[in-house]
Amino acid sequence: MLIASVFSGLSLSSLSVEIGLAILSIIVVRCVYRIYWHPLAKFPGPAYAACFSLSSAIISVLKKEPQWIKYLAEKYGHDTPIRIQPNMLLFPQPSALKEIYWDPKCNTKSGLYGTGVLGPPHLFTTLSGDEHRELRKALGGPAWTIGSLKNNWEERFDYQVQLLVEKLNEKARTKESVVLSDKVAEFAADIMTMVSFTDPFGFVKNGRDERRILTNWREGLDFFGFVGRFKFFQTHIITLPGIAARLLPKITDETGMGWLMAEANKQVSQRESEMSKGKLQEKPDFLQHCLDARMNGEPLSPLQKRAHVTLLIQAGADTTGTALGSTLRFLVMSPEILKKAQKEIEAADAAGLLSTPVKFEEVRQHLPYFVACIKEGMRLNPPATNLFARVVGPEGKRFGEFFIPPGTEITSQSYVVQRHPKFYAPDPDAFRPERWLVSEKKANEMDAASFVFGMGPRVCIGKDIALMELYKLLPELIRRFQFDLVKAGEYVVAGGVAYNKDFIVKVNTRS
Repeated sequence: MLIASVFSGLSLSSLSVEIGLAILSIIVVRCVYRIYWHPLAKFPGPAYAACFSLSSAIISVLKKEPQWIKYLAEKYGHDTPIRIQPNMLLFPQPSALKEIYWDPKCNTKSGLYGTGVLGPPHLFTTLSGDEHRELRKALGGPAWTIGSLKNNWEERFDYQVQLLVEKLNEKARTKESVVLSDKVAEFAADIMTMVSFTDPFGFVKNGRDERRILTNWREGLDFFGFVGRFKFFQTHIITLPGIAARLLPKITDETGMGWLMAEANKQVSQRESEMSKGKLQEKPDFLQHCLDARMNGEPLSPLQKRAHVTLLIQAGADTTGTALGSTLRFLVMSPEILKKAQKEIEAADAAGLLSTPVKFEEVRQHLPYFVACIKEGMRLNPPATNLFARVVGPEGKRFGEFFIPPGTEITSQSYVVQRHPKFYAPDPDAFRPERWLVSEKKANEMDAASFVFGMGPRVCIGKDIALMELYKLLPELIRRFQFDLVKAGEYVVAGGVAYNKDFIVKVNTRS
């Protein structure tokens, strides 16, 4: 029996070795194929990225993706496609944006969007260009453009601005330090919940992250980035029965995105009940817009209603907070630029050109330097630096001298494309608002090369809401307060989405 046991052990050991060698052989053969014979083998890029999508997933989890892509662009050139995954090419030049995101033959999104990590399918996660077109037709339109926002929502924006000013005045009186990056993110969350449900959730009023929505969102970004980039996990693991249910938010959660989905369910049911009794919204919010929306003459399904009610909050709360916080950090850390912005505001104020709080149109017309500061802040610290890939159609696609095979995922990335060394010469990494004021032609060129809100038929539906927040809150804060830096904190990118961490200041009122 002892001898039989020994031989049995040897047999199992040999089997394990054979299985291990077989797996290793498969990996080696796959790598050799992907490096030398794959249709994308002719494009430059690191061998590890050509072999494994896991490499970019790990880089994302390490929160180094923007720096990695910037390094690749500097190594291989900003004007050539770079292979960053086995089947993905990155185009780090502004001229490629229109070619990728306006081409109707490339209007199918990559699998990054369809992982289920962002909840039920909605506008952002719909892969098919045709399906997206119908949804966009139902849910987009003039209701969420600047004109409509100024007419129907600006007074309510004003109230939220004044509320944050009051809270910061309290901090100035008590001489407390303030995590300013969190305060402006809470403001953005209140705006998005207000636009979605009419009444904000009270982030600013209560001085806290309500139901940990912002914290939970940030904590989930690493997982979102990992699943979206690691193709094997995306297609073979998370699709296994029960796995998604264990890993993704649930409506039974008491906090975070799970709670938000449950709240959306409740709000939809309550509003539909009110509508059945003839009660209508005086100024329709996004919830009402979703309930009134029609696709092919039919209302949205219950799942679609819930998904789209939460979309603005998911996509726009913390990201707009990032744009607000980053611009403030750049200003606080650039005394001469801040002084120039303050003088512009003071001159417009003295001339009677500014309301209290400032109106969107007043900023656009009378504070050109401040507008340039906002644009420059978003250029350098874009809120979403994701790999917004599109799938090349069955005919393939030609980029100048390059032919891109069918089925290839092609993408750009805002952090890198908005630092193109020639386009933003001589100082692409510098915070220099003056670059936007050199000439109208140059400003228009940079606007056209901006990838902050995406581009093409899938441009961010909440873009104008975010601009309204930026143009109204930031000038008012710089007008009212002097922020003394305690800790600069950092701009963090996780899973292709950015947020600001630990930007701490002392607040002093300005006369």
